Amino acid sequence: MFSKVNTAVCHGVTGITVTVETDIKSGLPNMSIVGLASTTVMESRERIKSAIINSGFDYPRGRITVNLTPSDLRKNGSAMDLPIAVGLLASTLYADAVRVREYGIIGALSLDGEVLGVDGVLPMAIGMMDSGIKKIIVPWANYNETALVNGAKVIPVNSLKECIERINSQDASYADIERSLADADIRKVSNPKGLDFADIKGQENAKRAISIAVAGRHGLLMIGSPGCGKTMLAQRIPGIMPQMSERELIETAIVYSASGRTNQSDSILIDRPFRSPHNTIGRAGLLGGGMYPVPGEITLAHNGVLFLDEVCEFDRENIESLRTPVEEKYITHFRGGEQYIFPCNFQLIMAANPCKCGYYGDPDRICKCSISQLEQYRRKLSGPMMDRIDIRVSMEKVAYKEISGKGDSCRSTEELKNDVARGIGFARSMGRMVFNADISDSDIRKYCHMDNEACKLMDGAYAALSLSPRSYNKILKVARTIADMDESEIIKKDHLAEALSYRLLNEINNS
Repeated sequence: MFSKVNTAVCHGVTGITVTVETDIKSGLPNMSIVGLASTTVMESRERIKSAIINSGFDYPRGRITVNLTPSDLRKNGSAMDLPIAVGLLASTLYADAVRVREYGIIGALSLDGEVLGVDGVLPMAIGMMDSGIKKIIVPWANYNETALVNGAKVIPVNSLKECIERINSQDASYADIERSLADADIRKVSNPKGLDFADIKGQENAKRAISIAVAGRHGLLMIGSPGCGKTMLAQRIPGIMPQMSERELIETAIVYSASGRTNQSDSILIDRPFRSPHNTIGRAGLLGGGMYPVPGEITLAHNGVLFLDEVCEFDRENIESLRTPVEEKYITHFRGGEQYIFPCNFQLIMAANPCKCGYYGDPDRICKCSISQLEQYRRKLSGPMMDRIDIRVSMEKVAYKEISGKGDSCRSTEELKNDVARGIGFARSMGRMVFNADISDSDIRKYCHMDNEACKLMDGAYAALSLSPRSYNKILKVARTIADMDESEIIKKDHLAEALSYRLLNEINNS
């Protein structure tokens, strides 16, 4: 007999619907799987046979042909075990062949018929929903993430036998397995750190720069000697970023589902991602890729923060490779003639020492670097890359009175979060629905109006600092963010002066 089962594959971070066609004819017992199936899919034949027999069904005898359409799309992963098994059972009348076509089915199988969780279920479920398939059968291990798909009837199963029973059941309510999207165990907080800026003594200027960077989604570079607090400050940045919207939450969940992290942790990330790759990371780990491309660190940081600590220790080519993704907000990979597009709309935060030994310009420690070592270290960040960093902060050594609590009070996460919210709220009230760093060049004149004193200051600074048109636009965007935080419609001289002060560092530090 002939049967059709709907399933999907994860193509990058996009789910594409696939139809599993099964035909059983008389002949020597054999199963052939056609349609650009990977080795993983081809190996499913023995798993499926054992799962069917151990679930109490008779394995069909005859010549079995399984066709995966569209035939020109590469299929990879173990998520096709369950749909192929259901297709075989529908062809042998164990499952209702008509009702089977109403469902989208995803899942891997163990030899005893247990349905196992798989990677990429969320984008696959969304892909099937877009194709008009509203009833989706998934492993219980993947139910939390699949429940994020609005409008889908998600049916979790533990075994192949249970899956067949659900398909054949006349009870269409499934009230015993329905749960709401607002249920607490669906939206788990997987990144609760409880870090507060108040824990960091001193560095109030750096905190101010961070709040500006977050309010406008500007790139930030912090430069200072070892131990001055660069990493501690960066780790607290997600705590002052606005909460993710429903759209951002879904986008982030799709990325983590496609990378397999949701399946491993059984939780949905509701905090903004904070990714801090080690400086020894390779190009594929940073940008993504592979035979079947998977998300890299820049995609895992989508809607969050990508923090490059000790950025000058990274491979120079890896740093340079960020130039296009930082501006385009996505990265494209080509494998086997196919295009894979990954989103990467992240906030770039970098930290660096002023030199190789870390003590160039330190009043208390002597720098041991030679001139050639200093130049080589600074060349890791090229002019074009530095030109894409809107805010650069030089951090000084923290004084004892600040550490001991005898200095000025330290600003907390709550205070900085209020500053950020005020700036973003004012921008939205003025009709700007994008972050200031993303204002298009054509809208600069529309949104970045300066008063006369600010215009005179910019006129002198443009020539004195040898600014490029790109630098000019970026300075105006930062000044616009500072003005928003002061709830000012016009960019004033003080706003522009502060924005200019964040561009005074050269490639690493003034020398």
